[in-house]
Amino acid sequence: MPLYFLTCVFLFWVPGVALLLYRWKWLDRFQRKGFWIVCAIMAVVTFAMEYVYLWADVWSFSEAYDPLLGIELWGAPIEEFTFWFGATPFVLGVYWVMQRFDRSRVAAPRRVRRRRTRRRKL
Repeated sequence: MPLYFLTCVFLFWVPGVALLLYRWKWLDRFQRKGFWIVCAIMAVVTFAMEYVYLWADVWSFSEAYDPLLGIELWGAPIEEFTFWFGATPFVLGVYWVMQRFDRSRVAAPRRVRRRRTRRRKL
């Protein structure tokens, strides 16, 4: 059973998609465009970093410890890319949901305390 793949899907993709679907209707055009730009930039960066980490022998993969799906992209298992590419939408979704809750808290009316000033006698 590909536990690593399923863990990545259920920890990143399922909640990430749910958070984005919840928040997407409140995003304006620029935020939506920014989302796709950030996802594209992070895809390129994480794709490169995966191979840097494999080349530097930072980590390796063992079929004996955790069975993989067997699909590879130039020597890296596909499970790594489900992790890397799933993290960006998940983190952005959490950020936007928390931003919405923060705005609703800040937008609540507050009592402004006015500072009293003394009038000087002439």
